[in-house]
Amino acid sequence: MWLGEQMDETKQRPSPRSEQEIFSDLRSLAQSDGALHEISALVYRDWVTNYDPKDGRITNDPDYRLSTERLHKNELMLLVGLMVQSNSDRIYSVVQEESEFAALADKLLRELHDRINFEAFPAFGATAGNQLGEADAIGPLAREAIFYGAENFYVHQLTRFTRLRYRDDAIWLLQNAGMSIRPIIDIATFIMDRINSQMSAIGHYRSQGQVFTNADLTNSLLIAKEDLRKKFGAKADAFIAKFVTPATASNIQFDSPFAVNGVAIAPIIDLGDVLYVANQYRLMESLYESPFYWMGLDKAYVPTMAKNRGAFLEKTTAEILRSVFGKDHVFENVIIDNGTKNDAGEIDVLVLYGEFVLIVQAKSKRVTMKARAGDTDALKADFKGAIQDPYQQALSCANLVKSGASCLGQNGRPIEMPRLPRLFPVVVLSDPFPGATFISRTLLTRGENIAPVIWDLGVLDCIAKMLPKPVDLLFYLQCRAAVFDTMGSDSEYNYLGYHISHKLALDPEADFMMLDRDFATVVDDYMMATDFGIPVARPVGILERLSIPPVTELLAILKDADPRLASVVVDLYDFSSAALEDYAAVIVQIRDEVRATGKAIKAFSIPTGSGGITYAVVQKHDKASLRSAEVIGEKHKYDTKSDRWYVIVDCVHTDNPIDALRPLVYPWEEDEDQAANSLVASSLFNSSVQQRVMGEKSRTPPLDKGAQGD
Repeated sequence: MWLGEQMDETKQRPSPRSEQEIFSDLRSLAQSDGALHEISALVYRDWVTNYDPKDGRITNDPDYRLSTERLHKNELMLLVGLMVQSNSDRIYSVVQEESEFAALADKLLRELHDRINFEAFPAFGATAGNQLGEADAIGPLAREAIFYGAENFYVHQLTRFTRLRYRDDAIWLLQNAGMSIRPIIDIATFIMDRINSQMSAIGHYRSQGQVFTNADLTNSLLIAKEDLRKKFGAKADAFIAKFVTPATASNIQFDSPFAVNGVAIAPIIDLGDVLYVANQYRLMESLYESPFYWMGLDKAYVPTMAKNRGAFLEKTTAEILRSVFGKDHVFENVIIDNGTKNDAGEIDVLVLYGEFVLIVQAKSKRVTMKARAGDTDALKADFKGAIQDPYQQALSCANLVKSGASCLGQNGRPIEMPRLPRLFPVVVLSDPFPGATFISRTLLTRGENIAPVIWDLGVLDCIAKMLPKPVDLLFYLQCRAAVFDTMGSDSEYNYLGYHISHKLALDPEADFMMLDRDFATVVDDYMMATDFGIPVARPVGILERLSIPPVTELLAILKDADPRLASVVVDLYDFSSAALEDYAAVIVQIRDEVRATGKAIKAFSIPTGSGGITYAVVQKHDKASLRSAEVIGEKHKYDTKSDRWYVIVDCVHTDNPIDALRPLVYPWEEDEDQAANSLVASSLFNSSVQQRVMGEKSRTPPLDKGAQGD
């Protein structure tokens, strides 16, 4: 549910009490007799994911799984954080046979959410009804988006990125934490697997009708310290010292919902001989985050830590992009020389694929606690450091590249850049910036007609896995940037899921669209399979399911062809399926005509988002035919004042879907000779312009048909 809808619901309920009153009642509830066992019941109610390996999908009721009625991770950890403040062991030594704990927790947490929304109302001010809010009052609005935001990392990503993130800190970790990052991951994974196994057993017996008490559920969330010591020796105690919180009289500094919650940093609860794991996801997430806090206390090590964080992010970003574009198309630490300064700009990661240029700036900047608590000035400062500054840097570098500045690789060698680059500024973050997309539409100072893509490593990695072909990822980048201002959601995975299922584009009859969380189901199904260690096939996107001969064959060849031809696929992808069906029908029609009449060439041309395409069907695949097709393309490029035009040549006497492709990519300039050539081409090829609608609700480009007789 989008924030505006939540606020409408909030207005319909009684005015919530103050935040501290609600928080105080939550503390009393969390410290009541048997609270830990009641929390175990909530874990089973809201945090059990059932996955069907045969169907490759999550089988939980999607309406509830994606509902705000289900406890958010931060709400669950809030209860645990308040529970451990108790001075009495009755929170776990007592088991209540009947309790209203769950109902009261739901009621109080709903009231807390209402209070947070209530305080965000002023952010809408005179602009109430839009989804952006006002920049000077966005802090309270962003607080809701940050606290209740969707997760960005999957478990398998957290384990992989944690190992890479702290690999260069091995000496510090050994000296100060008693172990390096690999055994930390091994112990946490061992704990997670044990708890998963125990919970699966509960699920199995429940399905057979067996009934369990809340104490039984708690037992399934426990692991003995001795089991850890037997397997990992002294490292188990080092792990416990860093990731375990005492069950009582601890976390005292947690005095408001937005204060530091110690159980988020050390999420395992110490019950003496056994350890209690309320949330396995938070455990794995703490591996990625908590060492940052440990090292931050060592002021002498902070510069080294910062250097290692930056190197990790840039290197990992480059490796992910290489998995899609190949090693020859991805460059790190690129220096821009504009002729006056040899370091006019620096690009963290540059992707060069045909005409497409991705300027990626990587940033290791976390959201501070003050910003999370709703302080507008702190939020603006965090946003500036994490998103605005790297975006501005990417924009500056894009303008330099566009102006013709030279780019130098790590070895100092020049990188050959396209004459007319299609530029995408991309900001990649090492840590999630909750609500970044929503906040950016209010706070970001934009470049003209260049919307950024703002992803963290988890999102980038997921997109690379689900769109592993360069052209598919490039098209998604174009779509994502195009809807930056016109489509909203609380998670990047909703955009990706919508694209996989429908193609990411604004409905022509809409001014703005909201994407709910159910669109991310296809993403969750695929990525969580890896979390569970289940091999499943990658979901086939709507563009891959496209079956419109001969266009389908044309796209299949171009997707794996020379990168310089990627633009043709991206431009054709931009058409509706109805328009592509008409495009295919015209191809078939003129193929039949050339075969039947023996004409040397017949062509049609259509405008696209970047310029246009001429499709020429020829009788012979020879130099004369190729040149004739090129002349027709040159004519339309000049007449339409386009910088880009692509000529596709199809010979009727070969089995190839296409036989040649000529990219005409150079800046348009007014030229008397070219104008005269255009007139000659019109006469020579009997060229005429016909207005024709291609596909319902699609653009209505002119179809120019030219034919040369025998």
